[in-house]
Amino acid sequence: MHTLLQDLRYALRQLRQSPGFTLAAVLTLAIGIGANTAIFSIMDAVVFRPLAVPDLKNVVTVYEQQDRGDGKPVALGNFEDWMRQSHSFEEMAARRTADMSLTGAGEAAHVQAVLTTPSFFSLMRTQALVGRIFDSNETQQGRNGEAVLSYGFWKQHFASDAAVVGRKIQLDQQTYTIIGVMPKTMQYPSTADLYLPLASADAELANRSVHDYLVIGRLRHGVTTQQAQAEMKVIAERLSRQFPATNMGWTVKVEPLLDDINGELTPLYFKLVQGATLFVLLVVCANVANLQFARGIARRPEIAMRLAMGASRSRLLQQLLTETILLGLVGAVGGLIFAQIYMHFSIISMPARVARFMSGWSNISLNGRALGLSILLAVAAGVVSGFAPALAALRVNLVDQLKSGSRAIMGGGRSRWLRSTFAVAQISLAVALVIGAALMAKGMNATMHAADRFSPAQRLTFSVHLPAARYDTPEKLAAWYSQSLDKLRALPSVKSAELTSALPYGDQAWLDDCQIENRPLAPGKFQSALRIPVSNGYLAAFQIPMIAGRGFTQSDNLHSQPVAIVSRRFAALYFPAENPIGHRIRMGSNSKDQTEWATIVGVADEAKYSMFVKEDAGAVYLNAAQMPPADMTYSITADGDPLSLAPAARKALAQLDPVLPLDNVETYAQVMHEKLIGLGYVAIMLGTDAAIALLLAAIGIFAVMANQVAERTREIGVRLAMGARREDILGMMLRRAVWLTGSGVGVGLLLAFALAHGVANLLYGVRSDDPIVFGGITAAIAAIALGSCWLPAHKAARIDPMVALRDE
Repeated sequence: MHTLLQDLRYALRQLRQSPGFTLAAVLTLAIGIGANTAIFSIMDAVVFRPLAVPDLKNVVTVYEQQDRGDGKPVALGNFEDWMRQSHSFEEMAARRTADMSLTGAGEAAHVQAVLTTPSFFSLMRTQALVGRIFDSNETQQGRNGEAVLSYGFWKQHFASDAAVVGRKIQLDQQTYTIIGVMPKTMQYPSTADLYLPLASADAELANRSVHDYLVIGRLRHGVTTQQAQAEMKVIAERLSRQFPATNMGWTVKVEPLLDDINGELTPLYFKLVQGATLFVLLVVCANVANLQFARGIARRPEIAMRLAMGASRSRLLQQLLTETILLGLVGAVGGLIFAQIYMHFSIISMPARVARFMSGWSNISLNGRALGLSILLAVAAGVVSGFAPALAALRVNLVDQLKSGSRAIMGGGRSRWLRSTFAVAQISLAVALVIGAALMAKGMNATMHAADRFSPAQRLTFSVHLPAARYDTPEKLAAWYSQSLDKLRALPSVKSAELTSALPYGDQAWLDDCQIENRPLAPGKFQSALRIPVSNGYLAAFQIPMIAGRGFTQSDNLHSQPVAIVSRRFAALYFPAENPIGHRIRMGSNSKDQTEWATIVGVADEAKYSMFVKEDAGAVYLNAAQMPPADMTYSITADGDPLSLAPAARKALAQLDPVLPLDNVETYAQVMHEKLIGLGYVAIMLGTDAAIALLLAAIGIFAVMANQVAERTREIGVRLAMGARREDILGMMLRRAVWLTGSGVGVGLLLAFALAHGVANLLYGVRSDDPIVFGGITAAIAAIALGSCWLPAHKAARIDPMVALRDE
């Protein structure tokens, strides 16, 4: 400990004596360490630990599954059997979401309620922050009038008022009493505004055909997800034999809750950004290493004197590494400040409507794990950036160095080779990062403009949920939609007003089971399509042309034969050798959501309804006037600014129902922007990393060339004295720069191809061998690198040979 303290005091004195070097190294390290700490903190909150739930690894989601497809919600009858027959779980809980209209708490608002069993809260190991949660007695029909608010909803709508407990509110015209508020850390489901008791009738508890419920479970101690999966598969097979009419072809899928929250793409995006930021730290280390090389050469007289007085090389290596690690730790302090600023701007720039879909977003902070990471990175950066320069500084010829007096003997070939290697590494990493960021930005731009043909900037969109208490028949639903469209179309500056359940590229379309009349499927086999109710003029308003048959007309109403329009892909999938027009189809798999048989009257061109699926399933357009759903999205095309129509639209619809809220009133362009904001963050982070890496690479190669000029001053003087032209000296130095740049670019292109494949898998429309990006970025980086070499090379060519020789 005494030796360590002595080394630290000496290191501090050395760093104070070189303020320029110390400031440059600390700032560079602060950027690299701070960026990595910030990205890790965000990823830790959003991906690794989005929920403050004890033993989160033991909490799983349990889905039903058809024919190895995606997991689907669960039938309540099957859930009841799972609880009775399974032994892998401590607890299981079922829930379903419900869109409701809230009144009695200021302005009417649309809210998302989670109807859940009481075991949900104990399974998640959570209690109310204010008040209490409901118990099993309050999940009985007629006694289920309690509501528990989420923390965010309590803060937004009730101003964090603790006296809210006991207050009455109206949800779809039913009275509920607020009994509690959940803590801030309870962010699951992330979109939940409030929790209500799930009160199910006996018929619902026995139903095995309506798959509406999401199930989570907590594994018993020592039980793995794989063991639970095996047991649930056996139970599913048993139920399929016992209830073949509803359960044949169904199995069970068990997966960690964390996987369900994150999905497939979110971890990949963050890992891509974290990997790119680690690249930046490597560039930082290479940059600091080159600074250390130059400083090591200047300190060789000191090192030679200490060796002559009996100090061992290992002892000096320890001292030099102590200095570099101390430098890293000081850089980490600056990095924490940089990370805090980075995270602050990330948090405030995320729209609240987008942040609510990310369970851990509000928990982002510099916690103990982030602090530990910054210390680890500081030590690692100190060792990586200091070890090779320290060894190079210790390779000193003692006799020659002492003979030279106070003058430093310039670095040898090995030292120059190491510095060149670090410069090449900086260029190669910069090339990979810049190309990766350019591909991400290009893909983002292409995706952002994918909907341009629908004129998104001229469309006002909003959603309406019609409460079942007031709109309990198809006639009432159809009348509302017809009257509301008439009101909106009568407004000034409105070119069109239409209805749809899903906007193109909105990822809202419902993938549903589809049946074709007189084509029975074998047990366990399924066919599906996107189920999209629309108004009569939707296809024309969104410029989706008809290929065959006719579109919807005013004569298609509740009293006429139901009709449907299918997409070109649907026709190719299910009618490859015949005309689909005239055939009858039906959507849905159970009595609750199954439609009537509808006759296909037309085939429409294809339109994409997902940004992230390469090829959508075929679409079935149903007429909203014949089969009106409770939830629809309005699209109003304006002659001018669409947002200016919002007040008039609210006023017009309030004449029909004054307490009905309009949700998400925004332009279609804003919808697209919010859908892509997560990718936008990734693109900005990658772009920032790339810019930092490119700047440091330019500084690094400048430093290498400047040091080379300093080391070869006498050689250049001799060459000039012997008759060499200054153009020859300039060419000699630039050839060295070209070699360094070419090597770095070559290695960087290999890294870039690997990174490009990852970006191409994340964003559709991105080529992993894009010639414009690869060629343009390579030429630009080569020009920047060579440009940074010009000044040292030009300085070398202007050396006065007499001054250089006299100095020697």
